[in-house]
Amino acid sequence: MLTTKDFFKVAKERLAFTKESQRENILAAAKMMGDCMEENGLVQLFGLNHGRAFAMELGYRAGGLMPFHQFNVVDLVMRGVISEDEFHQPDFDDNTEMAHKLWDLYNIVPSDMFILVSFAGNEGIMVETALKAKEAGHKIIAVVSKKLADKAVSRHPSGKKLTDLADLVIDNCADECDALLDVDGVHKMTQIATISGNVIAQMITAETYHYLTAQGKECPILLSVNVKGADVHNKEMSDQYLGRWDS
Repeated sequence: MLTTKDFFKVAKERLAFTKESQRENILAAAKMMGDCMEENGLVQLFGLNHGRAFAMELGYRAGGLMPFHQFNVVDLVMRGVISEDEFHQPDFDDNTEMAHKLWDLYNIVPSDMFILVSFAGNEGIMVETALKAKEAGHKIIAVVSKKLADKAVSRHPSGKKLTDLADLVIDNCADECDALLDVDGVHKMTQIATISGNVIAQMITAETYHYLTAQGKECPILLSVNVKGADVHNKEMSDQYLGRWDS
């Protein structure tokens, strides 16, 4: 019978492996992000399905950094661009037209960069977004399960995958099926991808702080609303990106 202790032990081991194996990529991502922020750029976050948790982990959080903006496919419905029926179509994730509609909702400038998060990195909407970003000259970081991404078949007309287009690939070190613990030699259960993804997000945040401050530059940290004066502090920072971070 599986227990909390079983999961914690295996998850801890997998996170330790992720930390060591992805260290150089995380440092490179932090430098890329720090340079982007120094150029008044925003880091555009787009996580598909469970990858949305990665974007939420970074976007406008107390103790996090200010210069982020989140792509969210739900915005297409909320802003009346598409209907709920269109959103719930089974092939939505592979509809490349939706990538263009989503892009057009937001105010993206040349100094921005992208972090694109997908388990397999083969969905049409994700690959099309990467193609648009690359064509516009933006840097791209991909966060995927490398095991699955390497084997996955592209669902984009070009035959490309997210890992083909990214300037940097970070592996969340999840297995192809994501399930972590063996139950009976046939079935596995409990997942790690979202956990490792969120830990990666926070490690990048910490290293971006280290990169910027090591150069004597200010790091744009958001304060908790429970801290006196946080509203003024946070507004001063967010006002620099009005119409962009909240586009």
